[in-house]
Amino acid sequence: MKKALLFFSFILSFSLLKAQCPNGFGQLGVQIIPDQWPYEITWNITNPETNSVLAQGTSTGDTICVPLNSCVLFQIFDSYGDGIYAPGGYWLSWNGTVVAQGNSYGSGTSHSIACQPGTTCTSALPVSEGTHTAAFDNSWFEFTPTVTGMYVASTCSLATCDTRIYIYESCPQGAALADGPEGAEAYNDNSCANQSSVNVMMIAGQNYFIRIGDSNNDCSGSVDFSLAYNGPVVGCMDPQSCNYNPLATADDGSCIYFPNPLCSGPDLAFDSVSFVSSLSMITHNAQGCDITEGCVTGYGARKVIQFTSKIDNIGPQDYYIGNPSTQPGMFNLVNCHGHTHYEGYGDYRLYDTEGNIIPVGHKNGFCVMDLCGFGQYGCSNMGISAGCYDVYGAGTQCQWIDVTDVPDGDYRLAVIVNAQHLPDALGRQEINYLNNALQVCLTLTTVNGVRNFQIQSGCEPFIDCAGIPGGASIPDCNGVCGGTAQFGNVLTDNVVDLADVEAYMDLFMQDEVPFAPCFDLNGNNSLSVFDAALQNWCIWSNVGNSFQNCLWPRNIDNPSDTTSLSIANVNFDAGYVDIELRSKNADIMAYQFTMSGIEISDVVSLTTPDDQVKIVGFNTSRSEVFGIYHGDSLIVRQNGGIDLVRIYFSSITGSEICIASITDLINEGAEQTFHSVAGSCVEVEPTSIGQKIDRTHLTVVPNPAQDFIRVQIPDGFGKQSVWELISLNGASAQVIAPNAGISPDVLQFSVRNLSQGIYLLRGTNAEGKTVQGRIVKL
Repeated sequence: MKKALLFFSFILSFSLLKAQCPNGFGQLGVQIIPDQWPYEITWNITNPETNSVLAQGTSTGDTICVPLNSCVLFQIFDSYGDGIYAPGGYWLSWNGTVVAQGNSYGSGTSHSIACQPGTTCTSALPVSEGTHTAAFDNSWFEFTPTVTGMYVASTCSLATCDTRIYIYESCPQGAALADGPEGAEAYNDNSCANQSSVNVMMIAGQNYFIRIGDSNNDCSGSVDFSLAYNGPVVGCMDPQSCNYNPLATADDGSCIYFPNPLCSGPDLAFDSVSFVSSLSMITHNAQGCDITEGCVTGYGARKVIQFTSKIDNIGPQDYYIGNPSTQPGMFNLVNCHGHTHYEGYGDYRLYDTEGNIIPVGHKNGFCVMDLCGFGQYGCSNMGISAGCYDVYGAGTQCQWIDVTDVPDGDYRLAVIVNAQHLPDALGRQEINYLNNALQVCLTLTTVNGVRNFQIQSGCEPFIDCAGIPGGASIPDCNGVCGGTAQFGNVLTDNVVDLADVEAYMDLFMQDEVPFAPCFDLNGNNSLSVFDAALQNWCIWSNVGNSFQNCLWPRNIDNPSDTTSLSIANVNFDAGYVDIELRSKNADIMAYQFTMSGIEISDVVSLTTPDDQVKIVGFNTSRSEVFGIYHGDSLIVRQNGGIDLVRIYFSSITGSEICIASITDLINEGAEQTFHSVAGSCVEVEPTSIGQKIDRTHLTVVPNPAQDFIRVQIPDGFGKQSVWELISLNGASAQVIAPNAGISPDVLQFSVRNLSQGIYLLRGTNAEGKTVQGRIVKL
């Protein structure tokens, strides 16, 4: 009943506001009931015909007047990516009538309102084969083929202005549309003078969206275009031939076999003219997608050098990539564009004068397609036909290197296609790899705060670290050219998995943390839980993608995620300190901080639920506490405080107990949050300084152990006590029988059935006194 009244109040408020707009205008109302994270919500209203912003806001909504003959597009976004929790949501009204509503919209969604058919994707006009008229700039049409085969959409001989044609497999939602092929299944610009033609394979019964656009608003009026079936996909259908076409449904008798000289293979070549002529420096405001896809090395205003990548297949054979079913390890299925990306395609590297690779964003995955107008490959079945090309223009997301934090000086920029010299999905090797790479020498300068670059003449062709022109060898994490050492493989077993995350935590418990370049994933020349979090994020967020996104170093500070730690409580009698976390914007994956004023004897996690996969630990000599929630477990963000850890101490060493410093507070995206220590230290009575808390450590031998362990029981503690082995995630690993032992002062028990790792042995007697010690099971 309460919800019904609430909804009725919306309807009433919409109707009461209807008369506020002047004649000739309609009223568009935005009503929002946020969840407990209102700061994640933003929205805007645009005119899709002019791409101009009419209104924008956050979680408070608004009412605007729109000319009755106008088309508007409402878009709502959630920075965290989970929409609005029910019973909250958004409601849109047009002249007092609710026309759209929702809450579970993920990162974003959109609705077109008062739009003429064809002005937006959601109001696309149904079309069949024949000639049609696009009445608007960026007109939308929906087509469902009845026969699987090749279809041609074309403005050639039908238009005189500069047109572009885009074809999508689904209606793009929630983001601005790219002016190039980004996000499209097929695209063409200028295949016949300034007009366009797209030849694309379509599957019977599947809906496709056709967008007829123009370049730089060149088309002031309507544009005619044609859509026609172009027959089946023809080609050689014999898998044993060297020109087998896996898309073909009709054999054209073209099969050839070795040793025919035309069986030589494909040949991808980087177009040097378009690359060099397109180089320019711009300021890019880096946000979520740029960070998620590894295109930049930080948030906010970034100085990037952008360029065009045009790749020609000048060989006699197609370069066929296919889809994740043919090469699952080379595809990224999770990205901001919602399309499959081929990860083995483009590689952009910046080298200093010593040959070291400088972090400038990572290599970029693309949808590899034919863009010459006559090819057959698109996003759902990738490749480049013989004689065709693929191109990503300067200005497309990730078509740059981020030089914001790169010092002034001389560098070499290398851009490489198929850098690993992989065969295509049919096993065909390229016939020439020397033309896969381009290299330019440039100088970065900063004059009066203005960043710039100059291209230097006489730059040598690209040579890999082994001295091979166009070669595929790169240094491993130890700097060995072509070496096999892997970043983050702490166990050095050539398998990168969650066991390495646990091994990181073991390192931090040692008095001296052993540094190794291969363990330093954030490139700051030291080891902390940040490195373990990066490895954890790499593993669980890239399952099924062969860790193509796990490219190091990666060191991102997120200024929008503000977090803090504070002392919530001190119990001097029981000898513990409770630490509270505050994080309302981000889920937390890992933490590391230092205490002062106490000698740490034990740490227990206070977060819930209890079954979260977590590892907590401490180091007494450095007075450090650290924890990580590995796999996809996280400390879920809250508006209020979160009970984090209880730190037991064996003695008080200063006049105050403080959180001395925070090393890391890492969010769910393996980014360093903007963290601080909140609250003040806790004063200690002068008589308490040096006081020993009754939490004696145990003497354990042998340690490490494989079979049996003997424990010296402290005097007066009592043999009939409760003894337990506790794993690093806080779970009970073994309860020891009270009568275990060989004398009243010695406890003995077997650890043969324990898994390898570090455990806490804790004993509690009848008076509540505890003793403890750490053991290592080999």
